[in-house]
Formats: sequence, C-alpha cells, structure tokens
Amino acid sequence: MIKIFNKYLIKRSFYFSFFILMVFGVLDSIFIFISELENASPQYDIFSILRYVIYSLPHNLIDFIEGACLLGVMLSLGLSHQEGNLNVLRSAGEPPLRIILMSSIGALILTMSLLVLDEISFRNLYLNAEVNKNILSKKDNSNNNDIKWIKSGNSYLSFENIISDDIYQAKLIKIEKKEIAYSIKSDVAFIDNKEIVFNENSNYKNFKDKENKNYKELFEIPIQSRVTFNNISNLGLYEISVYRNLFKESNIDSDALFKLHLDKAFYKLIFLPTSILILIIYFGSLIFTSLRESTVGGRIIVAVLGAFLFKLFQDLSIGVFISYSMPVFIGVILPSVILLLMSISSYKKI
Repeated sequence: MIKIFNKYLIKRSFYFSFFILMVFGVLDSIFIFISELENASPQYDIFSILRYVIYSLPHNLIDFIEGACLLGVMLSLGLSHQEGNLNVLRSAGEPPLRIILMSSIGALILTMSLLVLDEISFRNLYLNAEVNKNILSKKDNSNNNDIKWIKSGNSYLSFENIISDDIYQAKLIKIEKKEIAYSIKSDVAFIDNKEIVFNENSNYKNFKDKENKNYKELFEIPIQSRVTFNNISNLGLYEISVYRNLFKESNIDSDALFKLHLDKAFYKLIFLPTSILILIIYFGSLIFTSLRESTVGGRIIVAVLGAFLFKLFQDLSIGVFISYSMPVFIGVILPSVILLLMSISSYKKI
C-alpha cells in the first residue's frame, strides 16, 4: 500500500511540475514574441519570429525549473494532504522527511532530464535559432561600438558577435607586402577548425587584380574572442569547463573577473538539482506545520514567493563573492546551506 502511495506522489509531482514549467515557458515565449515584433522586417517576418520563439522555448525553460518544481511538489503534497493520503502514510509510520523526499523524486527526474536534454539538444536548437534570427534581421540596429577587431598573421577580422561557430557581420582584410590584397565581407561566416569560411555570395573586393577569389582563410581566433559575458549562460558544461581551464593561470584582472562569471554559470548548473531538492525539503515541511490547513492558493503564493526570494538571495550572494574575488562556489551554495539549517529546525518541530 505504501509503495502505491509513494509512486502516486512521484507521478503527481512530476506531472504538476511539468505542467507548471510549460505554463511558465509559454508565458515567457509570448513576451519574447511581442518583444521581437519590434524588430520585424521583410526578411524577419512574423513566421520567422514565431519559429525563433518556438526553438528558443526548450532552452529557456532552465530559467523557470526551480520555481516550477517547487510549486509542482507543493501542489502535489497539498492535494494529497486534502485527500488524506499523507495521513495514511503518517499512520503507517512514514516520517515527514521521507514523504517529502519521495515527492521530490518526480521533480528531480524532470530537472535532470531537462539539464541532459539541454546539454545534448536544446541549447543547440536555441543557438541555431539565434543564428537564423541574426542572419534574417541583419542587425540593422547595430552600431560601430559593437564591432571587435582581432589579428592573426597578416589578416585582420572584424565582427559583431560569435555564436557557436558562426561569426556575424564578419569582415576580413588580407595584407600582403604592407598593402591590402583583398577584403571579404558577409553577414555571417563560419569557423571550420582554424579556418574562416565565407559563402560565395559574400562581398569580395580584390585590390591587386587577381582573378582567383579565396573564400576560405586560415585564421586562428583567440578563445577570449569566442565567448563574451552575454553568452556565458548559453554555454554547455563542457565548454564552460574548457574556458575555465584556459583562464585559470591568467593574472590579468579582466581574465580573473571573466573566470569568476564562468564559475558562477558552472556551479549554478552543477548544483541546480541540489538547490531544488533543498527548496522542496524546506517548504515541504510547511505542509505538516504552518500550511497544514491553508488553501491551494495560499500554498501557491508561498511557493512562488519562496522560489523568488531564494533566487534573489542566491544572486545577491554570488554577486558579493564575485565583487570581492572570493570563491564563487561558496556564494552559490551559501543560500542552500542556510535553507538546509532552517529545514533541520523545521522538521524538529513536526
């Protein structure tokens, strides 16, 4: 009988968490769609915007997983309490902590599945959608302050941004004997190992009357140029690990700051399931104490407010540790440690 109730709690928390996560994702997508309409053009039309929003949705769900899982488990426990299932489990000798842990399994399965799928597929879908969006919109609203210049050998490359292996607003200038031999300009170019590949429709200008056009150029792009503060959150765990190792030995202040932000993204992803579990453990205890007789609406408010305050406190904690160049790892886990201590105190009162 107990196994049946436990399976029921796991399934219910999974379904509720998944449904709430999709609601959050759809609402976020609606706001993104409305925002993108301001950038609409003949090339970047409403169907292109809709495609971009749909392909971005799975990756963006990561931002809402904490709140969705906490709310899903709270609703699952609340309804089970109203149905008398929790009383049955308590009468059978099941301690409250074990009941909460069993209910959290469904939410944790959802979290782990989303993290794995994002690493394998969702992030790439988002990056490809971002690539297509930038090509279609052609970044008409960009300005010269966005342009970066780098040098490799006798070649100079200017670009606006690099996403995955795609270079936006790319312009390459080849120097031979202290004179410009040719230049290539394109809305997008591609990185192929240590070569930059331009398509044949690129704007090619030859300054030495050569007949042959070279659309492929040997050019080694510094690793620092391939990642910026803006796209750290879109990196996978493997990529973040590679970049962290590259910046590890640097004594330059800007590199040290950049590594701290890489540490922030890395540890937040690694400890996301743990943070969710501790959130569920603490707020789940309220089902047996202060929220025992509350309404479903009251539990929703508490869960949403709790997830918001936890995320706010975590961001504040990480910001302080980054500002003082202290280990970001501690800043990430500090809110969870405090919440865990509060949980111990809460369960002692049940």
